[in-house]
Amino acid sequence: MKRIIVVLVLAAVIATGSVAADTGVGVILGDPTGISALFGNRVAVAAAWSLNSYVHLHADLWLLNRPLVDPLSWYFGVGGTVQILGNEEDSDDLRLGARIPFGIQWYVLPRLELFAELAPGISVIPETDADIDGGIGLRYHF
Repeated sequence: MKRIIVVLVLAAVIATGSVAADTGVGVILGDPTGISALFGNRVAVAAAWSLNSYVHLHADLWLLNRPLVDPLSWYFGVGGTVQILGNEEDSDDLRLGARIPFGIQWYVLPRLELFAELAPGISVIPETDADIDGGIGLRYHF
């Protein structure tokens, strides 16, 4: 089941990327670690896996993306997250939540972006619990 969801998300990312004007695709390292895509410098999605045995999917809408100091910019947004957890019985549990990502971007080359992000959040299903995601990443824009 996990593989099917990841494949579907990747297919959606690729399909959406083919119609977006400015699309960046790359990796994010941290917890979770996986692939990341940025569409139009406003919508960010990721499909990742954690060292704690779960698949993590998130989508964010950046509400602000402003220059900080040339060539750095910062961003702030809202988003949602889905985590599919594997447990001892080899069945899947689902966790849903909201997140508030903020971070910095640095275009080291015109098409090569480095970024760092923190995203405090809250899980609401199956129970309410605080959460925080974070990582650094690299995306190539085409």
